[in-house]
Amino acid sequence: MRRKILVSLVALSMVCAAASCSPGVPLEGPPGTGKVIIDADMGELNDDAQAMFLLAAAEGVEVLGVTTVGGNTWPEEGTAYALRQLELIGRTGIPVVTGETNVPAPRDDYDGALDRPRPASHRALATEPHGGYATTRPAAGSASDFIADQVRRHPGEVTVFALGPATNLARAVREHPEMVPLVKEVVYLGADTEGEEFNRWFDPEASRVAFAAPFRRRLVVTLAAAQRLTMDRQTYERVVAGQETPVRKLFKELWGPLFAGDPGHRAFVWDAVAAAAFLRPEIVSNTDGRTVLEMDPDRFWDLYVTRIGSAGPPSAG
Repeated sequence: MRRKILVSLVALSMVCAAASCSPGVPLEGPPGTGKVIIDADMGELNDDAQAMFLLAAAEGVEVLGVTTVGGNTWPEEGTAYALRQLELIGRTGIPVVTGETNVPAPRDDYDGALDRPRPASHRALATEPHGGYATTRPAAGSASDFIADQVRRHPGEVTVFALGPATNLARAVREHPEMVPLVKEVVYLGADTEGEEFNRWFDPEASRVAFAAPFRRRLVVTLAAAQRLTMDRQTYERVVAGQETPVRKLFKELWGPLFAGDPGHRAFVWDAVAAAAFLRPEIVSNTDGRTVLEMDPDRFWDLYVTRIGSAGPPSAG
């Protein structure tokens, strides 16, 4: 589950303590609703997938599509994982479009997709998705064209979640500049000033283009804010409690062994924090304009636990 920049829990606790010493400026605005596009480097129950589950389960939110980008995973891997997880929650009507990828020079830190060969297609992964490949197929066309087309069809209504490297979004900006003023909002994980953040590092030029584009509104959840929220075993137990659903079952199968093997295990949920800030602005406890600096941890986890397991119908039996 590694991603982006991993800081030690000791350093993390020091940051949290420092942040709690001063009163915050809350994020103003109504709950997030409307049409959204999720542009993500999708994995199996990684933070991108968790954000997708939260948005798919949210009342008043219409997911127009998922576009995959290289980062944590190759676009083809992300497509396979997105299709499979949407199938699990009974949302096969949401189109998945395979996007583009940058290929940066490897680094000593976490490299994401670069640590393995790129598959030839979404059905040629080195290891099949958990539970096998989806029966559905990706939508035709490019991710950047899909983003631009949906924005033009619904001017002023579409929020784009830029949860992975900005490769697809930057290409849409370059090739379809007329769509920029028509976007309702862009939600970013990671600020443009956080240069070593994984998304910024994987495609720095795309990041510069995306942040420089004159979108009418943007919500930026800093990496520092997201990294203050880690799932421990107690929270995991809250997630999997209750009537079994496809998402709760997936948590048990993929994350259960991690917590069983190490009771002190903690997991970051980065992109889920960005989704939560959009859905419930009142749980943001400190901001600088539309940049999220801190979330109320209790209110975040209450929202996360309530929503994440409700994506999809109850499991049979």
